[in-house]
This record gives sequence, C-alpha cells and structure tokens, in this order.
Amino acid sequence: MQYKKYQVVVTGIGIICANGKKVEDFWTNIVEGKSGIKLVKEIDMSDLTTGFGGEVADFNPTEHFSKRELLQFDRAGQFAVLAAREAVASAKIDFKKTDAYRVGLILGTSLGGILSGEQFHEQWINKGIENSDRSLLYKYPIHVPADNVASDLGIKGHKSIISNACAAGTNSIGYALDTIRSGKADVMLAGGVDPLTKLSLSGFNSLQALCDGVCSPYSESNGVNIGEGAAFLVLERLDYAKNRGAEILAEVMDYSMSADCYHQTAPDPAGSGALQSMKNVLKQAGYEPKDISYINGHGTGTPANDSSEPKAMRSLLKEYSPPISSTKSMIGHMLGAAGAAEAVTSVLAIKNGIIPPTINFKAESAQFDLDFVPNESRKADLNLVLSNSFAFGGNNATIMIGAHTENEKPVVEFDKKRIVITGIGAIAGNAENVEDIYSLLENGESGLSEIKEFDASSYGFTEAGIIPEMKYGKFVNPKLLRKMDSISKQAAVATNMAIKNSSLKITRDNSEEIGLIFATGTGPIETVEAFNRVVISEGAQKANARLFPNTVMNAAAGHIGLNFKLKGSTSTICAGGVSSINALFYANSLIQQGICQQVVVVSSDEFNEPMLAGMDRIPGYLTKDKPKPYDEESNGIVLGSGSVAFILESDESAKARGVEILSEIKGFGMTSDNTRIGRIDTKGEAWKQSFEDALEEAGISTSEVDYVASAASGHKAFDLVESNVLSEVFGNQIPVSAPKSVFGETHGTAGAIGILSAILAFKGSIPSIQNLTKPNTKIDLDLVTEKRKTSVKNAVISSFAYGGNYNSLVVGQYK
Repeated sequence: MQYKKYQVVVTGIGIICANGKKVEDFWTNIVEGKSGIKLVKEIDMSDLTTGFGGEVADFNPTEHFSKRELLQFDRAGQFAVLAAREAVASAKIDFKKTDAYRVGLILGTSLGGILSGEQFHEQWINKGIENSDRSLLYKYPIHVPADNVASDLGIKGHKSIISNACAAGTNSIGYALDTIRSGKADVMLAGGVDPLTKLSLSGFNSLQALCDGVCSPYSESNGVNIGEGAAFLVLERLDYAKNRGAEILAEVMDYSMSADCYHQTAPDPAGSGALQSMKNVLKQAGYEPKDISYINGHGTGTPANDSSEPKAMRSLLKEYSPPISSTKSMIGHMLGAAGAAEAVTSVLAIKNGIIPPTINFKAESAQFDLDFVPNESRKADLNLVLSNSFAFGGNNATIMIGAHTENEKPVVEFDKKRIVITGIGAIAGNAENVEDIYSLLENGESGLSEIKEFDASSYGFTEAGIIPEMKYGKFVNPKLLRKMDSISKQAAVATNMAIKNSSLKITRDNSEEIGLIFATGTGPIETVEAFNRVVISEGAQKANARLFPNTVMNAAAGHIGLNFKLKGSTSTICAGGVSSINALFYANSLIQQGICQQVVVVSSDEFNEPMLAGMDRIPGYLTKDKPKPYDEESNGIVLGSGSVAFILESDESAKARGVEILSEIKGFGMTSDNTRIGRIDTKGEAWKQSFEDALEEAGISTSEVDYVASAASGHKAFDLVESNVLSEVFGNQIPVSAPKSVFGETHGTAGAIGILSAILAFKGSIPSIQNLTKPNTKIDLDLVTEKRKTSVKNAVISSFAYGGNYNSLVVGQYK
C-alpha cells in the first residue's frame, strides 16, 4: 500500500434537513437566514423541557420509496438514501460505468437505526418480547443506513461507519479522504445521517442542555436544538474527476482529529483539543491561520461549547479575525450528520461566494470579539474554509475545504512504512489475559461458560462467552471507573495490558502523537437498553443523566483517552463484524501519513440479556447447542464477549524503542455487496475479492499463505458461503480454523481474536476447530480438527458483517 497525498475534489453534494429537502431549497434558506427549527410534530415532546427541534417536516417516504424499499429503510435509511442519491446525481456519475469495487462509502452516524430499536424496545416492554416485531431488529444495527445506501447505489468498495458522536460526519469525510490516499478507491461517498429520536432528546434533556426555544449560538447560548437529516459529498481523485469531465465544486485539502482527555460530555474549557485539531489541519495542508477565509463553527448554542470553541479560535487566529458562523442556528444539531451538513454548507459557500449567517444572534449577549456574521449572510470570495465538529468524549475533528484552481499540485508520496504490532492485551470468554486465550486455543478448551449474570432459563440458553469477574481497579483509575459501563471497562483493561506489553510510555511530550481507534460491532447495548427502558416506562423526566453519556458508541474511546491521556487522532468504527479489521486499516493509514507515531487499536463487544433476548427473536440465528463451524449438525451461533487491544507502529519506531515485534500488518482487502439488510450475497463474489485484494497488497500468492483464521461461527448458511469462497481462492491445501468455535460470536472483536490465533500460529501451533465431529461433506477445505504443529509465516484473517461487508487481512511474521 503506497500512500499518496492526491488532490481530492468534491463533485457532488446532497442534503435533507430541517430547512430543505434538497440542496437548492437548503441553500436558498441558508442564504436568507431562514430557520427550520420549529415545534416538533412526529415525536411526543410533552415530557421534555422544549418542544422545538430541527425536524424534517411534512416528509412522506411513500413519495420516494417502493413498498419493498420501505421494508428495508427506516427513517435514518430513508434520509441517507435520499441525500446520497442527490449527491450522486449532482456529480453526474454513473456507478454502472465504474469499477464498483473502486467506489466506497463512509457514513457518520451517532444513532443509525435506533428508531427501529426504540420501537422494538417499546413493544418488548408493553406487549412482551414474544409479541415484538422481529423485522425491526434487522433495521436496528448502527451500520444499516450505510447498507441501505450501498445497496441502493450499487457500491461494492470499502464501506465503513464512523460513530464518534457529533464529530462523526466530519470524520467520515476525512476517513474517505484517507481511503482515496491509500489507493483503495477512486471515488468515495462520504456523509452522515441521524434521525430525531426520543433517546437522544431525553438524554440531552437529562443534561439540561436543550434550548426551550430557538438556539442562539455564540451569543445568548441558551441551549441546543437537536436536528435530523442526512448529507453526503461525492469525493474523487482529481485526475479521475477530470478524465470523466466532472464539474469540480471544491477541494478537500485535509482534516485532523484530536482528543481533549478532559470530560465525557463537556469540552475542555480552554479549548485545547479544538485548538489542536485546527492547528494540525493547517500544518498538514501547509497553510497559516491568516489564509483562512471563513470558519463554519461547531456552534451548538450550549454555554460550554460557545465558550471553549471561541477561545480555541482566538488562540489560533491571534489578531486575525475571519468570519465565523453556525449553521446549527438554522437546522439544529444533526448529531452524527452535523459535520456532513456543515461540509455541504462550506462547499456551497465557496461555490457561491456567500458566507452563511449565525441567526438569532444578539450582539449585546456576545462574549467574544469575533466576527460571527450576525443574522444576515454576506458576499465574499472564499478560498479556504475550516469546518469544526466536536463531540462527547472530547473527540474533535476539523476539515479544510478550499476553492479549486486549475493549478494542479504535485502528488506527495509518503515513504511506505512497514506497520507492526508491538503490544497486545485481551480478555474474552473464559480468558483473563492473552496467555489464557492462547492456552484455550492451543489446548482445545472452551471459552464458553454457564450464564449466571441473569436468569436465561426463559430463553432456553445455558452458555455464552462471558468474561470473568475482574478487579477492574487494577487496570483503571478508580476515580474514572465509577463512570464506566461494562463495554468501556473491558476495553480499558485490554488497553492497559497492551500498553504495558508494548512498554509504551505516554507523556505530555508524545500524547498528541499517539492515536486511538476504538471498534465495536454491537456498541453499549446494555447501557442503551437500561437508559431507554426508563424513558419508555417512566418518561423523559426520569432519564438517567449518568447513563446517557455512555449510550454513544464512542463513550469507551472517551474513557480510554481520559484514563491513559491519549490526545492524538481518535475515532470510533461501528461496522458490525468487520469493525476490528477496519480499525486496523484506519490506524495503518494514520501511521503511514506520519500523523501518529503509534496507534492504540482496541475492539470491544459485550454479552448481556438484552442482546440475547433480541437475537433470540431472529429465527435460526442462535443455537442452544455448542457452536459447530463446518459441522453437518451446526445449527446456529453462541454469543460471546471480548476486548482486544493492539499497539501499532512502524518497524522503525519499534526498533528505536527496542521492543519486540509480534507481527506485521501486510495487506487489507475491503469490499461490500448489494444484498439486503441482515444478509450476505450467497455467491460470495465480494468476499472473494476482499481476499484477493489483501493478498495483492501483501505481495504474496496463495501458496505463501500458511493459515486462515475464518469467520465461521456455526451458522450453516453463512459458513457455507465463506467455505466456498475459501476453497475457490486457496484450494484445500491451507489449514483453516475457526476461533469462534472457542469464544463464540464476538461480533466486531472476532477479527481481532483471529489475529491472536495467527500470532499463536507463528509460534508453531495452529488451533483446532472445536466441536467439529461430523465435517460437512459439502466443504472442501483443510479443516484443522486437532491442534497442528507447523511452521506459519503468513496468515489470512477473514471477517464479515451482515448486510454484505467483508474485510480480509494478511498478517505475517516480521523478518
């Protein structure tokens, strides 16, 4: 993989939000300072402190979608598809005439399909789970809106979901930029989506953060209005766009991320993390503060944000004072979609030479001597725009968008680095550490145990991969521990182990150079269920303000950052079963570009009653037996929990620190298909492509692969698709094992456990597939039924997510 800083341009935009259901209407209202914030009609707001929000009013999905599509798309999916369709149409690009594997999709979202989850949860509480509509569960996972878009547009390239709360939309554009720079794509669709939901409204209400009227950012700062909608940008490599004669709207110059390490919900009052994010993007793109034409601020309207962000701006700008405004004053805070909507605003501002206003601005209430473009838009030539997004957990992201000129810049090539793993920490199933995991894998012992945490008798299940009770205070600052939920505690323990294993010293001098990528397939389901149950049963006024900060997907990343003082680039990946491999790819890109010296990659997924109860509603998914991958009698999966952390860095960095190199990251393959939600393409074409791409990037042939850690779980249909693909790609001469037979289905963390099995294999021992007594005669693979002593130099890790997402990884012994 050769990273090159290509010029990446915007060729299409699309949006649906409170003041416009398409770009033309949106921009007309923005220029005129017309607000879309009104009394909300679709959600009962009677138990909240406000009735106002940025609702997409008078929206009739039957005008846009067929009956079949409406079965696949909930409100978030509908918004995402409409905005994506508009962006692609405005770019005048025909994906049928492109290599579908060279077109990717990155979606930022905080909530995903939570509306479907809320509806299911309400049915469960009020009618009993046996009377709930199981079809809602297929639309609930956070990655489903991305699956809807990919399916609708025929995208088969890299597909991922960023969920670092309110920074997700901006981060998604940056990640798409990195994907093009990595050479993995020519075209990327990047954006965000979030719907208005009772969960998010109740949460902000519990924090006393909602405005009881219309918000006034940067002046009265009387609270936030929550909004909804979706926005997308089409990004292309400049030469690709020119070759097809595309109209270029703007150029994405660069982006940056940082972490405050201050508080789970409040920004650092001094704005240090925000300042770091803005300074870094200028440095990376080669500009000075005086070059900035306009800043589209985060501008939520809360006192905390409207104090800390201007301080950061003033520290950055010194005496210089470019215009600054808040789009949220007109559309509300669209959460994970906010940054994408504000990027669309920035592109339109550059294209049309108009600076959007901050409406509801009262000069007499302003606390900072900055130009906030009060109440009326302004004509100006704009060359360089910064757009800020700041989130819970102190996650910050800034993107730089500029006017495109005909003067092409030379492509900057980064020296290719060999990326290695120098630290590991892990807990999963019956294992309290990495050594326990190796022992279970090597000795054919089960990682499953009896369910004792709750009464599972009504469901008929007895076992799961349950992490043992641990003394978390040994691994986590006790003062921080009391604010952490289960998934965060697990992740922090694994992180602690990995940092110690790598002898990584985190100091004030290097904390901004160490990144953190958190991955999860399921997220904090236990916390979301507990918070939402109270809201459904007792109303928003009873919502638990202590639980709410942990309902966001990036909460664990925030806790880890706080505990270990990690202030570098921070992001959260929520792409289902491919999440951990996906996170490793993102970390790799940050190191390759010199943005981070080291990156902590930690994946965490939990097991709990809400997860078991919900998944039990899906016919044929779970088994009351043992997990039996590749067996004639396999009949479903067993759920598991686990957390795995890796320290990634270049081999040069590792050698300079004098630490042991445990494995080398050699090649990624990332593809998707156009199947329906909750399913995968039975032909396996995209899965096969992911293996081939990983091998090509690693520079090895199939004959040089010595071991495959499969994604097989015991679900006969999915296992058969993968086994057919493995047979087609690798034949029947390469040993294949299935770590999920030991630890159960650990979702996004499964790929990370697969890497651990590969590192064990490098030590000379390939683990066996447990519970395999009657191999399926339809499967033509070298299935490892007993522990096998052999030499392994290269291994392939397979992972997939329901909805058709495939990430393959080649790891090898470092030589």
